Amino acid sequence: MKRVLIITYYWPPAGGPGVQRVLNFVRQLPEFGWEPLVLTVENPSAPARDESLFARIPKDCRVFRTKTREPFSFYKILTGKKRGEVLPKNIALGGKAPSFREKCSQWIRANAFIPDARRGWKPYMVRSGMRIIAEEKPQLIFSTSPPHSLQLGAAVLAKRSGLPWVADLRDPWTEAYWEQQLPKTRRSRKRNRALERRVLNAATHISTVGRGIADLIGGKTDKPVSVIYSGWRIANSSPMDTEDFEILHLGNLSKLQSCDGLLDALAMLETEIRTHIRLVFIGTVDPDQRRAIDARRELKVSYYDQMPYETMINHARRAAMLFLPPLDSSYAGGLISAKIFDYLALRRPVIAFSPEQSDISQILAETESGKAFGTAQVREAAGYIRDVYLRRDKDGVLLSGNETGLKKYATDSNAKALSGLFNALAGQFRRPSQ
Repeated sequence: MKRVLIITYYWPPAGGPGVQRVLNFVRQLPEFGWEPLVLTVENPSAPARDESLFARIPKDCRVFRTKTREPFSFYKILTGKKRGEVLPKNIALGGKAPSFREKCSQWIRANAFIPDARRGWKPYMVRSGMRIIAEEKPQLIFSTSPPHSLQLGAAVLAKRSGLPWVADLRDPWTEAYWEQQLPKTRRSRKRNRALERRVLNAATHISTVGRGIADLIGGKTDKPVSVIYSGWRIANSSPMDTEDFEILHLGNLSKLQSCDGLLDALAMLETEIRTHIRLVFIGTVDPDQRRAIDARRELKVSYYDQMPYETMINHARRAAMLFLPPLDSSYAGGLISAKIFDYLALRRPVIAFSPEQSDISQILAETESGKAFGTAQVREAAGYIRDVYLRRDKDGVLLSGNETGLKKYATDSNAKALSGLFNALAGQFRRPSQ
């Protein structure tokens, strides 16, 4: 069996969508002739922690953990946070106006640590990675980011070993929505763009999560770019009893997203329908977003803290519809939120607010899993909610999706595509450079 060195910062016990993508591939690559060797950090500074994910790591999967050096302990001291307190996903995107100390820490993070504050992992990664390559003889390197700083270490490993290298970008680099919020100086942004170009031009091949981001990356390099979807895996989608018609949102809801389209659509529904609807949010909700939701006093709303992944998916079986909000970003049309694949697995109709001809609208149309609406299509969105409400069966749900369309976006289909990419590159050994 051929071996691939997989470099990922986010790995159990870290939670979140980045973990799901790489964990699903690690589980399925052996079926297609590739043994994954996972290189990660001992204690990632992650916005979510999910101990239950340890159970999903294959028993025979070898995981190599290294130390790292990061400034987050300094950040906590500077901002007065407790040692064990979880940091927000993106420090610049906190829910309330930042204090003076937080503004200082944001400026330092934005300009002293380029491309990001995880860059301190690089020397540890390179040292351990070269040892793994010498002892385990992998045929290929696969590095998945964010954090994009890990790609700098992967570039060194590829150059020194001569191994072909696939750089996997789950999000854009310089255009990432959190990058636009950071108080970077012009010089820092120039430096960040230079690092991005260096990685894109050094990689043997680039993979990403959807065609929109692939087009964005492809405009910056001559290197080939492939779309490998994160994919959905089979989940128990049988309905659970609930008194209300629940419209569910999974995961964090940031201040760069908006529920206005959904809230306005619900306001257009007849009272006899609206009184049976409940909005449900599982995960962190930005305070401003919550105030806007709670201001609609005619709606029933429930909030739940972040849950272990499997518990969250099981709880989602109560839902009648699934909600995907828009993101205020320059690449919103090419953004594929990882939660869309959990939604596909749950087989409930999805109501999304997304630009016309976006990747999300294409996926929903191909799989017959829901509909996407522009921000001005509130009346049409209300009609769709009404239609699903009236057509639900005796169990209170309307199952969605067609098998042919869904197959393209399944994890096993994309793990197979990834292994095919590995097979094509495995022989492209280059003379090592010290």
